[in-house]
Amino acid sequence: MKRYVGFTSDSSATLREFHPQVRDQFAAIVDDFYATIDAHADAQAAISGGADQVDRLKQTLVRWLEVLLLGPHDEAYYQMRTRIGRVHVRIGLPQAFMFTAMNRIRTHLSLVAAARLAHDPGALRRTSVALHQILDLELAIMLETYRDDLLAKNRAAERLATIGQFSASIGHELRNPLGVIESSLFLLRQHLGPEVAAAPNVAKHLGRIGGEVTRASKTITDLLDLARDRPPRRVLTGLQALVQSATHAAQLAPNVRVSVTAIPDHLDVDVDPDQFRQVLANLFINAAQAMQRGGRIQVRGEALPSAASRIRVIDDGPGIPSEVRHRIFEALFTTKPKGSGLGLALCRRILDAHGGSIDLEPSDAGTSFVLIIPPAPAATGSMAAFA
Repeated sequence: MKRYVGFTSDSSATLREFHPQVRDQFAAIVDDFYATIDAHADAQAAISGGADQVDRLKQTLVRWLEVLLLGPHDEAYYQMRTRIGRVHVRIGLPQAFMFTAMNRIRTHLSLVAAARLAHDPGALRRTSVALHQILDLELAIMLETYRDDLLAKNRAAERLATIGQFSASIGHELRNPLGVIESSLFLLRQHLGPEVAAAPNVAKHLGRIGGEVTRASKTITDLLDLARDRPPRRVLTGLQALVQSATHAAQLAPNVRVSVTAIPDHLDVDVDPDQFRQVLANLFINAAQAMQRGGRIQVRGEALPSAASRIRVIDDGPGIPSEVRHRIFEALFTTKPKGSGLGLALCRRILDAHGGSIDLEPSDAGTSFVLIIPPAPAATGSMAAFA
């Protein structure tokens, strides 16, 4: 890409020379950038954390401008910019606003260059060319992240379509024999009598049969849930009640504790209670399986200024290896010997149906998932919450 736009080491040197000329304008450029976002509801909807998040983003944009001009414009620079692009994709920033926001930065930098290098036409021309080159490269990198996301979603949609066809065709056929096994297991226990059925060796194998039937039935249910398109029936529901029912559904071992903190204390979230209970139960089950010796699962909820809710589910487990973190939401991908690879894919499907998101956060220890739940369209008066 650098060769295509003609960006060279001289271009980098020109940008570094321009840095002292424009550094005192960074705050004004950043304020203009976010004032523009604040004036457009569709762009503002991508920022769910209110004033505190905007303050952090402003500091990030200042650092972005510093690196833009100082470089070095190498492979590490490219990787850093792709991470920023992925953040734009994750928060749902429309590409149109990414283009126009970049143009405001381009215009502002060009005006500063024109004013402060007017006495040196040669330097002004070199600086203008270098600015256009590096900003075009920035746009290209960000567009590539949107393209990667689109391709990933297309692959996921194709996989879900295949799963849907598979599930619809054999789900009923599989449930019939499983039902027969379950009924036969019940009758076998009755035939053996309580004393024989309770004998250690017999109880072990009967329990194993029952457990495997339950696991197979759950896999079929998850496949069907993942394939079918069920619009959520959303009502305001207390987070504490959701966590309590999800904990019961997950059937956690006694050495796994679940704690809940919320701001405000009685936080209500705008969700389909049954679907969201399934999301939390899946996350709890995964966390419990990761913490083989037990531990704590923390659920932290907060109401955001945008009327959305943010929930974090954090465990004390070993964490997810970095090399597979980007694949954990893919349907049928699993690292567990007996895993189906459906739990997290189903979680994302449900959050997508709510117009929200679920992502894996960086964490020093354990695993941390962050869930964003926007209000239903009727609560916002428009579709802006889904932008």
